[in-house]
Amino acid sequence: MKTILSPLFSPRTFRSFGLFTSLCVSIAFAPASFAATDTNSAARASAAPVGSKGGFLHPGVLVNRAQLYFIKGKVATGAEPWKSAFEAAKASNLGALDYTPKPWQTCECGPRSNPDLGCKDEQRDSEAAYAQALLWYCTGNKTYAANAIKIMNAWSSTLTGGHKRENGPVQAAWCAEVWPRAAEIIRYSDAGWPEADIAKFKNMLTSQYVPSLVDGSCENGNKELSMSEALINIGVFNDDRAIFDAGVKMWRGRAPAYIYLTSDGPTPVKPEGCDMAIWGNKGYTTPLVDGLLQETCRDSGHANLALSAMVNAAETARQQGLDLYAEQGKRIMAALEYQAQFLAPNNAPASEHLEFNKHPTWEIAYNHFHNRLGYKLPKIAAVLPTNRPTGVNHHMVWETLTHAEVGAVGLPALAKP
Repeated sequence: MKTILSPLFSPRTFRSFGLFTSLCVSIAFAPASFAATDTNSAARASAAPVGSKGGFLHPGVLVNRAQLYFIKGKVATGAEPWKSAFEAAKASNLGALDYTPKPWQTCECGPRSNPDLGCKDEQRDSEAAYAQALLWYCTGNKTYAANAIKIMNAWSSTLTGGHKRENGPVQAAWCAEVWPRAAEIIRYSDAGWPEADIAKFKNMLTSQYVPSLVDGSCENGNKELSMSEALINIGVFNDDRAIFDAGVKMWRGRAPAYIYLTSDGPTPVKPEGCDMAIWGNKGYTTPLVDGLLQETCRDSGHANLALSAMVNAAETARQQGLDLYAEQGKRIMAALEYQAQFLAPNNAPASEHLEFNKHPTWEIAYNHFHNRLGYKLPKIAAVLPTNRPTGVNHHMVWETLTHAEVGAVGLPALAKP
């Protein structure tokens, strides 16, 4: 297994975050520039981000406060596609007003969920915490806030044995991608989450998740991309620059090795610190073309788990003033258009042995590259209306609600190098 961190940030060091967190240098970001059209000064003030001593803007994991304010307004007026997306979240089991968490002391996760000792419960509860947090913000119903707090407190009070067995590390990644999204919304609203409970939750993230993530993975790229997003998200919520930077470094080492471009030459980029990734499946390979994902030959599901994690990580980084999108934008756009050509209504014939399906994702990437930057992405643009409102699959969670057509609302200026 490769080591992602320098000796200064070894796995052993990560078990004592208090020591090096105090040494991290704060980075000041420029004030947020809002794209919202509301000119009411009180409304603008309520949507302003909170800056931390660690240099992070809050809430700032995947969504920002002005963005949440924008979404809330769209839902209130019944505007689409937000209204339908909101209703889907509200009607789901994850959004139930009587939701009950099922925390485990240890999560033991084997291949293909065999065994599944707490794994699906943990995923479901992290997704529910995020759903309840979004519903709280959209409605102002304190029951949703209380539910999110109840779920997060249940796990932070119970999980002490970490994540075990073969799929333990990626299980930790999947859930740590989502937990901080919920925690950011609840912490930076008037939800009533006590500081002692917040501290306990932060400790859970560093002690029960980070040790499973920091070494990365030389297996299929979906795992390491999820790990990178999880570290970035934890870093933001915990105001820990070292964890955030570790996630960014991991992302930069894996992202260019996951999506092929012809400019790479006759072979794909090799992931940092690993042997060449496996681009085929059971002896079958397909020609290397722009936008081909490393796990396309494996299946559509894992390829899009990876792509969504790559994009989610870039989105949270952009919410913090770091433009990872710019580093790999050509690859991400190529992957969107490559896959979309085979989906309805485009319906190009796919190569033998390849399968392409719709997944509850692509909204975040499309919003960035098309709505913010103006790139034309005609194939995925045709697919998105047929895929809305998106639901939930692992870390792909309610993307239509949070990112459809939101543009650059609340984005901060880019940080100076």
